[in-house]
Amino acid sequence: MINLDISKTIILGNSSLGIFALATEKYAVVPFGIKDSSQEIISETLNINISQTTIANSVLVGTLIAGNSNVLFVPSNVGDKEIRNIKESFENNVEIVEIDSKFTALANLMVMNDKGAIISDVFEKKAQNQIKDALDVNVTVGSLLESPLVGSIAMCTNRGALVHPLLSEEEIGEISSILRVRTDVCTINRGIPYPRVGILANSKGAVLGTDSTGPESMRVFEVLLAP
Repeated sequence: MINLDISKTIILGNSSLGIFALATEKYAVVPFGIKDSSQEIISETLNINISQTTIANSVLVGTLIAGNSNVLFVPSNVGDKEIRNIKESFENNVEIVEIDSKFTALANLMVMNDKGAIISDVFEKKAQNQIKDALDVNVTVGSLLESPLVGSIAMCTNRGALVHPLLSEEEIGEISSILRVRTDVCTINRGIPYPRVGILANSKGAVLGTDSTGPESMRVFEVLLAP
């Protein structure tokens, strides 16, 4: 039986975990400089291997990349050495795709799991096609809350999705249908309405920023982990 777990940590002294790191069912990507204790919490709670790198010479790894278990999208300004860092950790189990776009903060513009994806309508057509071709899931192009920042407004795993509290019931239903998981609103890190900012999660566990409250932790558990 899988032990579903919730832990708390910081990355580079900050509770905004999702700005700095990405987690999926199979792997996590984190910046250089993260404490061993934080790496251990992430690895053990989510039961995944961790890759350390920068992206475009930045520690804001979780803002610049997006992906699911099978595909990792990186911006066009990623360095060759950075891609090698990731590939060495992944052992060729994950396809790495460089998105040909002027937009580099990919995590703000994409939300996906292994069942579906929503990508921002600000992506150029060639970038949209790249993403659709790489993903073996249905991809919906659009916006949320009339904003292109779909990856900030929603985050998901293969078990659930957490979204901005101002989303309408209709939008919540659409997200649930596209990603094929239960979906509900939440805040994180004492009231921040952008869930991805403070959560690293998969179907096995969730790691939250240390500023997150008890009720916020309970909501994450109910939506992302509860049977």
